[in-house]
Amino acid sequence: MISLGLLEALVALSFRYPAASPLPLPLLRKMHELFDRNTIQVMPECAIYNANLTYTLRPGQCTFRNREFSNEFLINRLGVRDDDASLDQPRVVMLGDSITMGWGVEQDEAFPSVFERLTGQRTLNAGVSSYGTVRELRMLEQVDRSALTDLIIQYSANDAKENQSFVDGTFRVLSRERYERTVTEQAALLRYHPGKHALNLLVLFRNAVRDRLATTASNHTSSREREVRAFLHVADQSPVDLTPYRVTVIAIDSEFISLARSLAATSSSEAVRNMRFIDLSPATAGPGSFYVLDDHPTRVGHEAIGRVLAESIEPRD
Repeated sequence: MISLGLLEALVALSFRYPAASPLPLPLLRKMHELFDRNTIQVMPECAIYNANLTYTLRPGQCTFRNREFSNEFLINRLGVRDDDASLDQPRVVMLGDSITMGWGVEQDEAFPSVFERLTGQRTLNAGVSSYGTVRELRMLEQVDRSALTDLIIQYSANDAKENQSFVDGTFRVLSRERYERTVTEQAALLRYHPGKHALNLLVLFRNAVRDRLATTASNHTSSREREVRAFLHVADQSPVDLTPYRVTVIAIDSEFISLARSLAATSSSEAVRNMRFIDLSPATAGPGSFYVLDDHPTRVGHEAIGRVLAESIEPRD
């Protein structure tokens, strides 16, 4: 009991002072992600059920906070973090997950806003936390595309599960009942009880050992190629014809971008062959680009991403 108590205190202090923690930072970040942080898509004040997308952001205003930030969200009638004016004939639409949405930064600090400020092009931030490419393209169906010239798709590795389920024919949005149950389960998970941190830490140690024993370099390579092929397949099967638009795929992931660029070049799909790919890793490699505990970019990281996109995507008539 004394050992568990000391371990509990160690984790609690590590969350408060992560830079001084003796625990490995990747482990501390994983604990924060799984057991400690709010998740906007299951917060009733910030998200609402949607039968086509499982959820969207809830139109109106809410506050989203975690240990390292607290931000105001202004959400338009479509259920994305932008104003209603941006829904009217945007020239550029940015699809993505929590990174595009601006998890951890203010609205005008998110990289779609930085891009819009630097280029003067009307830009719609259509990113929603935890969306994979399948739901991102479904969101695009609901967007005014009458003046659209450029589509930016931000990819994260956690899109892979949703995309692969689409390839396998098993993708389904959650029912309202299952979504509401998830909301309740998440709230229960975040509630503190004595010994919570210590027990969660022991569980993660056990899982880390198991996963390390099960992972090899060869199956890593094959799984990444499968992941990229799933993304390209989802794009090829988009409910919106992508060929009229200049499509740029971005990711903070050099391996993904390299594989996607190579595989897209040999695709039979015109829309896929014409995609451009930008690796954001160099732009976000500088100090202060990411939070210490949270795995999302800070204001510094978003500014860097917005500038790269502004320099790479020239206006089209």
